[in-house]
Amino acid sequence: MFPPRPCMPTLTLSALTLQPTSELLDRTRAKLQEYAAKSEKTAGMFAFLETAGGIHSPVMSGTPQSDFYRPLRLPTVLVGDANLGGISTTMASYESMLVRGYDIPTLLLFRNARYRNDEMLARQLPQTHVATVPAPPAMLEDPVKEQASLSAYYAQLDEALEPVIRHLDRVHNERFDRLESMAQKSKDVFWWPFTQHKTVKETTVIDSAYNDYFTTYRKDPTTGITQAKDMFDSCASWWTQGLGHANPKLTLAAAAASGRYGHVMFPEATNEPALSLAEKVLDKDKWASRVFISDNGSTALEVSLKMALKATATRYGWDNATQVDVLGIDGAYHGDTIGTMDACPPNVYNEQVQWYQPRGHWLQPPSVHISRGQTFVRVPKVMQKSADVKDTYVYPSLNDIYSVDTRGHARDSELAQVYENYIRSELESLRAKKINIGAVLMEPVIMGAGGMVFVDPLFQRVLVDTIRKDGASLLGYQRVEKPSGEKKDWQGLPVIFDEVFAGWYRLGRRSASDFLGVRPDIVGYAKTLTGGLLPLALTVTKESIFNIFLSDNKPDCLLHGHSYTAHPMGCSVANETIKNLDELARVDKVTPWTSYREDWKDNGVWSMWNKATVDKLSHLENVDNVMALGSILKVELKDEQGGYSSFISQSIIQKMRYGDFESQGINLFARPLGNVIYLMTSQITTPERVRKCEEILFDCLK
Repeated sequence: MFPPRPCMPTLTLSALTLQPTSELLDRTRAKLQEYAAKSEKTAGMFAFLETAGGIHSPVMSGTPQSDFYRPLRLPTVLVGDANLGGISTTMASYESMLVRGYDIPTLLLFRNARYRNDEMLARQLPQTHVATVPAPPAMLEDPVKEQASLSAYYAQLDEALEPVIRHLDRVHNERFDRLESMAQKSKDVFWWPFTQHKTVKETTVIDSAYNDYFTTYRKDPTTGITQAKDMFDSCASWWTQGLGHANPKLTLAAAAASGRYGHVMFPEATNEPALSLAEKVLDKDKWASRVFISDNGSTALEVSLKMALKATATRYGWDNATQVDVLGIDGAYHGDTIGTMDACPPNVYNEQVQWYQPRGHWLQPPSVHISRGQTFVRVPKVMQKSADVKDTYVYPSLNDIYSVDTRGHARDSELAQVYENYIRSELESLRAKKINIGAVLMEPVIMGAGGMVFVDPLFQRVLVDTIRKDGASLLGYQRVEKPSGEKKDWQGLPVIFDEVFAGWYRLGRRSASDFLGVRPDIVGYAKTLTGGLLPLALTVTKESIFNIFLSDNKPDCLLHGHSYTAHPMGCSVANETIKNLDELARVDKVTPWTSYREDWKDNGVWSMWNKATVDKLSHLENVDNVMALGSILKVELKDEQGGYSSFISQSIIQKMRYGDFESQGINLFARPLGNVIYLMTSQITTPERVRKCEEILFDCLK
């Protein structure tokens, strides 16, 4: 059955009362793979996928064709317009395809001696082969003559297209020659971060990425044929991915800002993307009033430390010669710049750095786990000095553990008192040793690089409350600075939250501080802030801390910055990211997150990982414990050595990347973290994709 007249696919659906389907893409992919398999035995085969109506014409779901077919990222022969005005429409289509990541080896037009659009387009697009073919002949009424005319035309057309086919073939071969050489060449020239090059067995060649997937190419060790494989980005590209790779909304936001500004100077200046971003953030962080913009999480925390330490020194009358430490949590990681390394306890990341000088005192944290179906908090031995303090405290569910935001210390008043006694004892010990503490620095809820340690939120809440209420007196500090009179002034010590990893809905809530029910005095954001597209970081703080740096002397200002501070592209992308994430987080309407919340029976504490899967994982014999929150799944394997130096997960990671999972049709790109395997989705991952990842994980853990 067909509609009564030609119309758009979306209107066709309406006319036929049919439902849009994603089967078209899957069937197209399967057919192309079938052709590719045949071409391995027969040379000279070409497959063309023809679309109609223009690159932005919608498919049946309403998605533009250029976005719908983007997961395939097929080399594109763009058919241009040879008529008057055709240069403009052709260039608009070309640039739309280019900004979406397509390769366009050939631009094809009908010959038009009057307008000669091909000549102008060839000058404007020297990197693309611009070719022309004869225009179709006028239609003849006599069917015999019409057939003869078309036969002659098609013969002429074949001759005109022969060099086009040769060009496409050459570009194709060059592309695959490059793909086949990239793995070894990359090993020869790159110095990869966090990588022991001696143990690298294979290089993942990523040709492109879209949504949750890398499109990778790998030479089959048996056949020697280079083949494409989809890899789920299960480390969220080092925890940055929020809205999917090559998200067209974010790409266009970046392109628009690039076209409008490029990069512009920021000190003593402003631009719309940067100002809009600051306004958006402060509208959410109502406890704050100032936004400092930088380029990465480590820098955001360096800036935080400079702010906090000067504020504390000013309040308590310390001079610049006074040695000042931070109070943190053991296992913390805040970055790889020298200052943030010094703010971390000795660990595998800093122990071989000659300049590293630990400048802090780090508290032992209680942690949240699920094992054998039980949800519990594990208390460190240092807190078990009293006989009535247990090593584990079992709770009915994660909802109970993460009820601190509404119940505070009353979540477990007995355990809260244990925590407070420990914290007070540590502060009194620091006072006795005459150690000056200038700030409290912590990753709220989860310590990422330290092993995906989920810290008991009650402990962090008690720590903040104790510092603000009695921190100054316990440490023996006397205020010399006059009170600012501001209601939002900091108390005791400045509290810094490192939300580089956990902020912006990574854990299901906009801010990780939402789980604690308290706000910091300074917070650092990065990673998901820009949806995974561009580097950008924010340090957000209060007016009372900002005012410390006000002076008639320039050297008294915050002397920190970098060349690309507040680059408009990053700020524009962050604005678009926040808008999209806020829409996903709505609870007053059905969103893609609704099904996940329903699975966990809660709108506040939930995960994109299936609740039944988490329970099943917790019962595996080789698994010590698991934990899931937001888009993060942590599986800690049993291992006597444990920690970052453990190699127990490496074989599992290798199998995830390169094993044969025929029923799922994908692999997982995961990163090792010692004896911890973690998987992480983006914020737009579908339940079907999560299910495939879970199946592969179980297969690899057998």
